Amino acid sequence: MDCAGISRRLSTSVHNPVAVRSSLVRQLLPTPLDAVDPLTLYPFDHRPRPAGRPWLMVNMVASVDGAIAIDGVSGGLGGDGDSMAFRAIRASCDWIVAAAGTVRAERYRIPRATEETAAVRVAAGRSEAPRLAVVSASVDLDPELPLFVDQRDGEARPLVITGANPPADRMHALEGRAEWHHTDTERPTAESVLAALGERGADVVLAEGGPTFNGQLVDSGLIDELCLSISPHLVGGGSSRIVNGSEATIPTDLRLDRLLEHDNALFARYVRA
Repeated sequence: MDCAGISRRLSTSVHNPVAVRSSLVRQLLPTPLDAVDPLTLYPFDHRPRPAGRPWLMVNMVASVDGAIAIDGVSGGLGGDGDSMAFRAIRASCDWIVAAAGTVRAERYRIPRATEETAAVRVAAGRSEAPRLAVVSASVDLDPELPLFVDQRDGEARPLVITGANPPADRMHALEGRAEWHHTDTERPTAESVLAALGERGADVVLAEGGPTFNGQLVDSGLIDELCLSISPHLVGGGSSRIVNGSEATIPTDLRLDRLLEHDNALFARYVRA
């Protein structure tokens, strides 16, 4: 399923604002260190803004044999280390973007920072919490989803990025609960999504899937950074990969910038070579 890559991470780092931190993680590369805190690393990584657009991060979790789900969900793939890395990665961006299928299945909420992550974000020159954008040509979004219902006074509404002619009745159902951006095409493209967020001041955008949306990002050639959590499980079966539906014929070369380890799970940060 398109959205299976983050359910464990959302349940720990978003629905429960107190992240589980049983111990610090080890850094294996570039310099071996016995104990590091991901929250002191990811938000301060160098991410130079490419010409004309924000820096694009992608964050996913997979088993060692490439599966992104166990029994249709990612809960069995995550762990304490993944939750720590996930929280730190979210603290590194200005906007989070996800496809509607991911938002529906994972029951996204408006991103809210803890006191600790807010302080880190401000120290790194960002706002206290990232904004959330949802990509959907059909606007197939239930108005009762948590991100539309659990909204606080003065809090920024989620941005729905849709096409030129979305269904009017579905837009009406979200009146007052969302902001809107219409692309010039019938379906939003990766380029138009990044352009919309860049117009709203984004320097760093974090994409959280699902795999079909990731495939569009691969095809666009716009991915600057991949944060991949590798879970110590052999899953087998027919689970999706972190990228589905890509038509790219030329691989995107990446360079391993950092590798962390916690309880046999690996957390790799790759950047464009």
